[in-house]
Amino acid sequence: MADERKELDWDLSVNVPSKGITRKLRVTSSESVQAIIYKVASKLGEGDWSNFALWWPDKGVWLSKVRQTLYSYGIMSNSVLEFTCVQRNFIVELPDRTRYIMRIHVAMMTFYVVKVICDTLNIRHAEELSLMRSPFDKEGYVKATGYHRTKAKKTTLEAGQSVEDPTASPGHKTKLPSSLDPEAMLPGNDMNSGASIVKRLPDAPENGFFSDKVYRSATERAFINGLWLNSSKTLFEQEVNEGDLLYLRFRYYPFMDIDPRVDEARINQLYAQAKWSILVEEVDCTEEEVYTFAALQFQIKLAQSSPAYHQGAVAQTIDEPVTDINAAIDQLQIELGQTRDTNPAESRALQLTGYCKFSKGSRMTLKAAKRYFFLLKGTTLCCYKHEDSYTSGEPPLQRFNLTGAEAVPDLDLTKRKYCFNVLLPTSDENKELRLYFDTVDEYSSWMAGCRMAIKGRPLVKQGYEQELSSIKAFVSMQNTSEAGPSATTDELRPEDFVSPRMLKKHKPKVIARQILDAHSSMLNMSLMDAKMQYIRNWQALQGFGITYFVIKSGKSKKDEFLGIAYNRLILFDAHTMEEKNIWRYSAMRSWNVNWESKTMKIDHEQDKISFTCTSADLKIVHEFIGGNIWLSLRKSGDDLDVGMFVKLTGGVASNLEGWGAEVMAQFS
Repeated sequence: MADERKELDWDLSVNVPSKGITRKLRVTSSESVQAIIYKVASKLGEGDWSNFALWWPDKGVWLSKVRQTLYSYGIMSNSVLEFTCVQRNFIVELPDRTRYIMRIHVAMMTFYVVKVICDTLNIRHAEELSLMRSPFDKEGYVKATGYHRTKAKKTTLEAGQSVEDPTASPGHKTKLPSSLDPEAMLPGNDMNSGASIVKRLPDAPENGFFSDKVYRSATERAFINGLWLNSSKTLFEQEVNEGDLLYLRFRYYPFMDIDPRVDEARINQLYAQAKWSILVEEVDCTEEEVYTFAALQFQIKLAQSSPAYHQGAVAQTIDEPVTDINAAIDQLQIELGQTRDTNPAESRALQLTGYCKFSKGSRMTLKAAKRYFFLLKGTTLCCYKHEDSYTSGEPPLQRFNLTGAEAVPDLDLTKRKYCFNVLLPTSDENKELRLYFDTVDEYSSWMAGCRMAIKGRPLVKQGYEQELSSIKAFVSMQNTSEAGPSATTDELRPEDFVSPRMLKKHKPKVIARQILDAHSSMLNMSLMDAKMQYIRNWQALQGFGITYFVIKSGKSKKDEFLGIAYNRLILFDAHTMEEKNIWRYSAMRSWNVNWESKTMKIDHEQDKISFTCTSADLKIVHEFIGGNIWLSLRKSGDDLDVGMFVKLTGGVASNLEGWGAEVMAQFS
């Protein structure tokens, strides 16, 4: 009897917004979605319905599994469906404030939407980017935070730019949706029609939401991170409506294979986002670093206005193709830990030895520095009391494995301060080492060696010299050249190159003078070289790549900040922003989310953490952790494992059991 009742036919209401009509269909619960689409298209008559699919407004889902039945979806006689176009127009704003009207597939998972947008814009490694929703609600109020309930003009498409009626053009024959073809891709997965540029719009205003003239506190930045879209859902499922403004931004910071020869568009957007983060003080910088960034930005501005810079780069590319190929082979071999067989001496492992001052402890309890003799061999740093202790074969006083650590520069040439910190991947009280050197050459040599050890790369001559030259280039930018300033202070507007708080701290002419002094060492730098150096310097900052969220740990009622970086989680004090704890991914066993109580639990080697997020949906936090781990597991040349990304970031509760330990084992 139950089967007979299920087969009874009934009326299903289907709205067609493009025609402003509603159709009643006589259906049974055992009919497939594909059959319903065919019935709707047949009733509507002639027209191109290939980009149409069924949307269930009450549940906020696309009926994309066209072979499933109405019964399996839970659709009954009181349900109302929409037969609507999946291609909609949106405004997409890039990090450099460029805006486009783009026609986007709204039934496609946001991860794929970003990929097709990046393919359209020629930006490689789309997995590093994602979309943020507009912070304004329909009335034009900021909806992301409760801190700024200010009225503003919401950016949307003008009237007449919406989807056209597919039957508007005469002579159309009925073209059924591709989802009716069993061999065709389902709606939401058609990569060929995922995104296209309709029109280039004027650039975003300088005082827009992502203006580089506005300083935002850590709390405000944490709430803004709640604007990120869920990569595993479609735009419509996240209440993103046609005509809305979407921000395309770099979301994950383990950047893969930045190559100036093929990544011009990607480098331009990376530079724009790096510049924004520096000017709004998203990353803390010393004053000397601020002037270095400002000088690089000034050089880029000059290079963009001078064709000579571009001609020099093109000439070099044309005249030396073989050199470029050889350099690419060398770079690949260095990444693989190999060198060419033509010179065996190049592949012989090096070691660094020498005296320097040394102290250890945590950030707040560093002990007094003492002079020791050090040996860096492979990934191990050994400490001896004297050089004689080393040469006589005595065991070292201490050994430190640098694999997975971080080297943070602390350089000030004006004060003759040449030192850097090594943050070890451990939670004990001696997690920070501080090395002091007498000269800038000693600093550069040891910094290069430690960076290679941290990456787990062998200390071979070719790779070491490449790392050393990169560090020396950074040091030289902080050193004033004898050539003198390249322009006068009247030709430079400091407000374009430093943060608003910096302008309040110093007079504009003083700032301009400092920028020009720093710029004097960059006069011959090409446009692309300056952008690449700006990005490298940005990556070298201690606070680079940290995304903040406001959380409450355990049963505590006190707000704290959780920082998510590409290789670790950091707990900050909400008032002082001092680090309270660090949990590295390499020491994480697993993590789980209770979606009912909105609680995340992390099982770490040192302890277990449990928290709720108050500044964003916990799904966003979950996706940041999983996405960073997934990107850190990538290797150059590997195919993109989208399945693993969805598994790590999708947040489906039933899929969380059992795979956490497996992923952690791969990561470590």
